Amino acid sequence: MGKLPRVLALASICLVCTLPLTAKGQTASCNDGQPVRLADLNWESASFTTHVVRKLLASGYGCATEIVPGASAAIESALVQDDLQIIAEIWSGRSPIIEEAIEQGKVEVVGDTLTDGAEQGWYVPHYVVHGDPERGIEASAPDLRSWRDLPRYKSLFADPEDPGKGRFLNCPSGWVCENTNSRLLQLHGLENDYTNFRAGTGAALDAAISSAYDRGRPILFYYWQPAGLMAKYKFHKIEQDPFDKACWDTIVTGQGELCSSDFLRAQLSVAASAPFAERNPELVAFFEKLQFEPALLNRMILEMTETRKNGEAMADQFLREHPDVWRAWLPTAASARVSSALGMIEPSDSPASAPDTAAEATAGGGIFPDWSAAAFVNRQLMGMVKEYGGVFRQVSDFMLTRLLLPVERLMLAIPPWIFLLLVGALSWHATRKPVAAVLYAACLYLVGALGLWDKLIQTFALVLVSTLVSIVLGVPIGIIAARSRILRRILTPVLDIMQTLPSFVYLIPVLMLFGLGKVPALFATIIYAVPPLIRLTTLGLRQVDPDVMEAAQAFGVTRWQMLTRVTLPLARPSIMAGINQTTMMALAMVVVASMIGARGLGEDVLAGIQTLDVGRGLQAGAAIVILAIVIDRITQAYGRPRRQRPDPSREKLR
Repeated sequence: MGKLPRVLALASICLVCTLPLTAKGQTASCNDGQPVRLADLNWESASFTTHVVRKLLASGYGCATEIVPGASAAIESALVQDDLQIIAEIWSGRSPIIEEAIEQGKVEVVGDTLTDGAEQGWYVPHYVVHGDPERGIEASAPDLRSWRDLPRYKSLFADPEDPGKGRFLNCPSGWVCENTNSRLLQLHGLENDYTNFRAGTGAALDAAISSAYDRGRPILFYYWQPAGLMAKYKFHKIEQDPFDKACWDTIVTGQGELCSSDFLRAQLSVAASAPFAERNPELVAFFEKLQFEPALLNRMILEMTETRKNGEAMADQFLREHPDVWRAWLPTAASARVSSALGMIEPSDSPASAPDTAAEATAGGGIFPDWSAAAFVNRQLMGMVKEYGGVFRQVSDFMLTRLLLPVERLMLAIPPWIFLLLVGALSWHATRKPVAAVLYAACLYLVGALGLWDKLIQTFALVLVSTLVSIVLGVPIGIIAARSRILRRILTPVLDIMQTLPSFVYLIPVLMLFGLGKVPALFATIIYAVPPLIRLTTLGLRQVDPDVMEAAQAFGVTRWQMLTRVTLPLARPSIMAGINQTTMMALAMVVVASMIGARGLGEDVLAGIQTLDVGRGLQAGAAIVILAIVIDRITQAYGRPRRQRPDPSREKLR
């Protein structure tokens, strides 16, 4: 009897000691119990693939997961440091950061996630070469086959900003393909025939292609697969010279003597940090089997774009509709767990019979109806583009050729030293402070010393024109609103919407209607910048002393004389404050405007953001700050009444 308690005690001790180990083994089955952090990149195919991988890891392998969004360069740097564990879509040969990390053994690239690789190249719409009888479009370039034919067709793809050249729509600034295309244009000698136009963002590039295609217009652009537009539209690829690996490497890196080559058919893979791959060989085995068919992935991306579904919702739909695809990637046990989580326990269950628990929860337990205006707005916008796109483009061409380009060319034609003297003279006239005049001119000289003079002038020209147009529109509207209570009541909510609506919301509609470049940037800037001028003009006129107006009426002034000689001069400080605010808000839009192809300082800031080039972004940002300070101080000085401005001659008399 004495041995039994000792045996029970020993068994209890063993059980107590092994329980933590067992629990630890269970929780550590995936990544040692630590959350798996996946990068969520900002294009559709990567977001979709990332969420598919996350759901399979969570349901099939019991992993704790976390999605971390970010720009490409930042995400890749985090992967190298093991701050992130997985990037679900990496293009081979595209990222110097990843290539260097692979050589150092810090990153492993696994699998081939797209059958036959990702196709990329230069494209035109199919109807440009072959026509489209259903839409009544005749082939405008039937002999366009290779890049050697492009000089003959430059007038077909004319650049609105430089009609003597064609326009080639390149990748956004900072993307690897932007440098690749630029070097190919240089190598083929096409820079004299085509403007190398950067779209600003991938969404802007897609919008420009869609707008041209829906209107049946010619357009020359770079594009890639997988992408939704590849499933939506029919494109004709421009032939390049035969692929040569050595030449392609020189084109991508820019190192060595450039030689011609076709685009690499890039391999898409999963990139994992080396420590994570070492800890989780079973997950690496899953990544090696992960693969999509191009047509299927293109359709998923297209539906994701058109229905405005996010990556998570689209991944859930894919898993329910295509179990035959993802079950081939997973071991039997993991596949069964995913099927159970999705409500598809039996492999023979059809996708239609699988219950959509998220949809049921929303429909049954939610208190909100399922309303959406997105589809209606999209249909109306596309109808407007097809019906009136030509009219909007005529307006765009008029604004560009008659207003924007003449002002920009005039300012670029002025020698920098003369421009600096004019700025100094203007600032002295406004402030009557010689030190301030010299300081402002010196600051602008510093911008030129940083190699940003031309971009500064481009930005200043856009700000100047948008401010002038805002004044032409805003001051008369403010004058009328000051006299009409009904108009003020109508304008107030409209101006509230114009000031509070995020500029990104109306960038794409403006882009679809007016195309890429300076004109949509001008309209977007005016929408954002004109409300304070209207408000302050109305406020200034309504605050004019009624006794002064009665006295003027007693002297028999007309309504025009009352406006021009009494109320406007008295309201001038308020109106000038409105002009100052409008100018500052127009300048604040330059970075946003660069996202739809407007060149200038904002382009460098955007490129710095997309490539983590801190120096480039900081230089351009500092130049914008300098320009803002100079404009602000001069307009503020002119806004003060003359009696409040310092006068050196009066100071001497004292």
